[in-house]
Amino acid sequence: MPRREDAPLAQRFAERSVALDAGQSRAAQTLDGLYRQALRQGGWLRRATPLGAYLWGEPGRGKTMLMDGLFAQAALPAQRIHYHQFLRDLHRGLARADGAHADYLSALARRVAKQCRMFCLDEFHLHDVADAILMERFLGVLLEQRVLVILTSNYAPEQLLPDPHLHQYALRVIALIERHMSILHLDGDKDYRYREGEALRQYLDPCGADTDQRLRRLLAGLGQTVPAEAAVVRLSDRPVQARAVGDDCVWFDFDAICLGPRSHLDYLEISERWNVVVVSDIRQAQLNKADGLRRFIWLVDVLYDRRQRLLLASERPIETMLREVALSVDTHRTLSRLAEMQSASFAAASPIEMSPLCL
Repeated sequence: MPRREDAPLAQRFAERSVALDAGQSRAAQTLDGLYRQALRQGGWLRRATPLGAYLWGEPGRGKTMLMDGLFAQAALPAQRIHYHQFLRDLHRGLARADGAHADYLSALARRVAKQCRMFCLDEFHLHDVADAILMERFLGVLLEQRVLVILTSNYAPEQLLPDPHLHQYALRVIALIERHMSILHLDGDKDYRYREGEALRQYLDPCGADTDQRLRRLLAGLGQTVPAEAAVVRLSDRPVQARAVGDDCVWFDFDAICLGPRSHLDYLEISERWNVVVVSDIRQAQLNKADGLRRFIWLVDVLYDRRQRLLLASERPIETMLREVALSVDTHRTLSRLAEMQSASFAAASPIEMSPLCL
């Protein structure tokens, strides 16, 4: 009988009473094969075989679960990072490189390859030409160094950078993925994030003073004390108006945190400073604005990845409001994640600490 740390992924999930569906089982078998091959070679994959796996599919199909399961059992030096944090760390390094982008990217990728033999990148996507170019260069070096690369995404490789006017700039990184990685489509018809009932009703409506008082009672139930006074916090070294700030909690109105000059960098900073986040006064007209919706999606992505608590107050149920905007892959993912963020298992999870891209 294999030792537990050597057991196949499917067996390890079965020990936790998680039954994989057919697509998840096929993906787990492929991941096992890649990992065991790397382990036999001391962490160095053979060039003639796939050098990684690209797990894609609709939200809630188990992509991150499988990747995290492989990462948790890894006996190889490994790193796991979310795409938002990856881009932040990458761009910070580029800024310090003072224009020497090509040299910096190559040096960084080689440093990452030296520190880890398995690199896991969660929620990979491309919506920007510059990031497509950066990713092609970075992944190219990792694959050249025969690092086992695991990517998860809601997008099929050929759908990356879906804007038809920009898609041509993603063709090189798409070719790199298709040439060197096993493409694993998790195509189950069930979103597993909807499998549990609510542990706590933390998305409230309608907006108003009564709901604000209910939010304060919810915060008190979570052991959070927030003053009644408004405050100003600094994010990315810019002032942002907050409704209230506590030791481990921050409360914003939607206008302040999603309609100003905000980016995913601000949301990463929020996740590093507070474990409970409140967003109130969410209106349909605000979500109908592309910028407001995009930033709200980024905020949910970051807090979900860190396993942190999010409380919301909106004029109508937030799920109803999101379904009335132009639905996209990203909006579907947000609906799925919001459902899981109210589950008992999510509420019981400890916040996840983020490690930098390269030490």
